Amino acid sequence: MTDGARTVELAAFDDRSVRITLLDGAVFDGLCRYDCAEYCLHEFGREEDALEIDGWLFYAGEIASISVLSEPPRLWMGKPMHRMRLNPEPFAMIEIGQKTIELRLFDEKRRAIRSGDVIRFANTADEDEVLYCRADKLHVFPSFADLYEALLLTACGYSPEAAKTASPKDMDAYYSAEEQRRFGVVGISVTPL
Repeated sequence: MTDGARTVELAAFDDRSVRITLLDGAVFDGLCRYDCAEYCLHEFGREEDALEIDGWLFYAGEIASISVLSEPPRLWMGKPMHRMRLNPEPFAMIEIGQKTIELRLFDEKRRAIRSGDVIRFANTADEDEVLYCRADKLHVFPSFADLYEALLLTACGYSPEAAKTASPKDMDAYYSAEEQRRFGVVGISVTPL
């Protein structure tokens, strides 16, 4: 974005139909997803807020302007819908009901989720493969250490054998210690719809 527009909060455009004009003049329309800087650093190696449309990622520094297109609110069966991505193994485990709690940072995106909302999980191996789940309950903790003490780890995706040696440090592969301290963590109880 241009210097004057850098203050625009990209999160306001999450799950909205928008028109993005890039600094080079290219224009993209579509339903967008907001990715915070911490998420982009973890997933893409660049620490900058971004918006994503149909697999195209647009960092804040590349955006000249954004406008919201006329659209109805994003609902699924009358409930607010949130979008997340899952690796193939946890995707399959949630789909068959083996994993009933999804672990995440309690960042801005997850703070918007309420019990009863719908989460649309896309499989990272095939973004066209999606799974809709109801968010039943949010278990919020200051750290994964606290979460691991309180929740049943087999519900979080560990096998009974792996749960015996599971460590909160396992989550360091996904989220830095700094991110965990900054946002806190959440276990989202989900039920496939």
